[in-house]
Amino acid sequence: MLPQNFIALDLETTGLDPDKDEIINIALVRFENGNIAASLDFIVKPQKELSSFVNYLTGISQSELDEAKPFKDIAPEILEFINDLPLVAHNAAFDSKLFTLALNRNGFKNKEFIFWDSLAIAQAAWTFESHKLVNLVKFLNIEVSASHRALPDAEACGKVFLLGLAELKKCEASVYENLQKMAAGTTYEPLFKSEEK
Repeated sequence: MLPQNFIALDLETTGLDPDKDEIINIALVRFENGNIAASLDFIVKPQKELSSFVNYLTGISQSELDEAKPFKDIAPEILEFINDLPLVAHNAAFDSKLFTLALNRNGFKNKEFIFWDSLAIAQAAWTFESHKLVNLVKFLNIEVSASHRALPDAEACGKVFLLGLAELKKCEASVYENLQKMAAGTTYEPLFKSEEK
């Protein structure tokens, strides 16, 4: 049974070190019954200056960041939007750590989230040479307005997640049973409970 409701999350950051880098763009897309129902998208003011590489990669300028709100000002709206829904991210280990650290640093402690990884689902579903989000978008013919910006990437992440789960439902019963065994006792267990298999 595919998940009915979840939030796809994507972050653009000042770098790749969750302990040192900061969020500069965060988007959350609520999926309901497999369809996009609502979204949030924020440019976020960091404490450090933006590198020229990140500016080139994302198209986000230092002036945009200077005019943006800091994370602590937008966190309440983000948490209200998430409510108790599970979160899906592509390479969730990175996004979940950076997001949780940002909350903790700004006084929003002891928030527990269920995170599912669209990358792990894609790797299980398809034998593509690359499972980077930008490549999956091409392989699966997913329409997006841009890449390396949080909102289109969050939308793509949610779509990849659902397509991957649907693909896994097609596998042989014995393979699906192995997936169920692997998922047992983890946050992924609800994704592989099925009446059909």
